Amino acid sequence: MPERPVEVIARRQLDERLREIRQASPLFERPRRGWIATLRRALGMPQSYLAHQLHVSRQAISQLEKREADGSITLSALEQAAEALGGRLVYAVVPDQSLQETLSDRALQLAAQITGSVRHTMRLEDQDPGSDLDRRTGDLAETLAENPSRLWSATRE
Repeated sequence: MPERPVEVIARRQLDERLREIRQASPLFERPRRGWIATLRRALGMPQSYLAHQLHVSRQAISQLEKREADGSITLSALEQAAEALGGRLVYAVVPDQSLQETLSDRALQLAAQITGSVRHTMRLEDQDPGSDLDRRTGDLAETLAENPSRLWSATRE
């Protein structure tokens, strides 16, 4: 069943938001010491004050900052710390390419798998699969891309 127009529009809108985030993402790279320690220090706030705000010990704040720096902090802990610092957590998973490019790449990958046996057989028979098979692979990829949910079926792997 082909994708509904509303799904296509929603994906395009999300792609636009993600494009903007992708362009700005270098600004959001985590500082070496982490955001909590960086903001706390920039504010001249001692760990003991932040500990009081979060109802934990100063040692817990030290551990929290270490966990953020090494990437093992939970989102919940990061969100609580952000609020205690007078801010909010901004969180996003940003694909390296557009969603449409990801779907097109996946469709082409599947189409190549499907037509691969034909290509292999033609080569064994000393026949050049040529551009006609490439065109058919491209056409198949376009057809597959019309129903994105089918692109991720485990049975095609």
